Amino acid sequence: MSSKVFFLGTGAAIPVTRGLPCIALRVDSNIYLLDVGEGCQSRMLKTGLSPIKVKAVFVTHPHGDHYLGLFGLLQTMGLMGRKEALKLVVPREVEEHIKVVVEKKLMRLVFPLELTVITSGEVYRDEKISVEAYPVQHGVEAYGFRVGIGKKSLCYTGDTMPCNTIVENCKGVDVLIHESTFTSEMSGEAREEYHSTSKDAALTAIEAGVASLVLTHISARHSDEEVLRDALRFFSNTIVARDFSILYL
Repeated sequence: MSSKVFFLGTGAAIPVTRGLPCIALRVDSNIYLLDVGEGCQSRMLKTGLSPIKVKAVFVTHPHGDHYLGLFGLLQTMGLMGRKEALKLVVPREVEEHIKVVVEKKLMRLVFPLELTVITSGEVYRDEKISVEAYPVQHGVEAYGFRVGIGKKSLCYTGDTMPCNTIVENCKGVDVLIHESTFTSEMSGEAREEYHSTSKDAALTAIEAGVASLVLTHISARHSDEEVLRDALRFFSNTIVARDFSILYL
C-alpha cells in the first residue's frame, strides 16, 4: 500500500501564520481526515486531494478550531456530486452539533452521514486502515487516535497535556504526531491550558519508544527553530510539521 500524511493545518487556535488543525492520510486512493479545522477543504483542493475520496473523518475534541471546517467540507462534497456515505467519528458534543445543523436544514446534505460517537478502543476499520481511540487530557472530552496501515502505524494526540494514555496507546509506533503548542519556557501556561510543550512531546516519544516524532499545533508565538530546538535536546528524530508538508510512510 502507498500511504502519505498531508499536514494541511498545523497551527493553534488562531490562523496567524499557520492553518487550523487538519491532517489528511491518503492510503492508495482513500483519504481519511484527522480533525477538520476551518479552511481544511480549500487546502485539500490546493493539494490535489479530492473531497470525494474521503472515507472517514475523525475529530479529537469539541473545540471549534478542530471541527468547524467540517460543515464547509460537507457542502463542497455535495456540490461535487458525492453520493457515497461518509463516516464521521466524533465526540458526543460534536455529534449533537452536527445533528442540530442537519435537523434544522442549515445546510443541504445530499448524501448519508454515518455518525459514530467515540469511545475508547477500535472506532473504525476498513480494508486499508484500522483506528483506535484513546482518552487524553484537555479539559474537555478529548481523544487521540492510533492508526494502523498495513505494517505501519501512527499516533495522533490531538490537543492534550502530557498523560500516560498517550504512552500506553502509542507504544512502538512508526510516527507520533504530537501537539506542541508551546516551548518549555511557557510550561506554566501550557499546563493551565491543558496543552503540551515540545519538551513534553519529546519525553513522551522516548517513553513510548516511537521511531519518529512530528510536532504540530504550533502557537504563532514560536518559530519553527524554537520549537524544534526544545525537542531535539531530548529526542533526535524530530521534525516540525508545516502547512502543506507531506510525510511518506
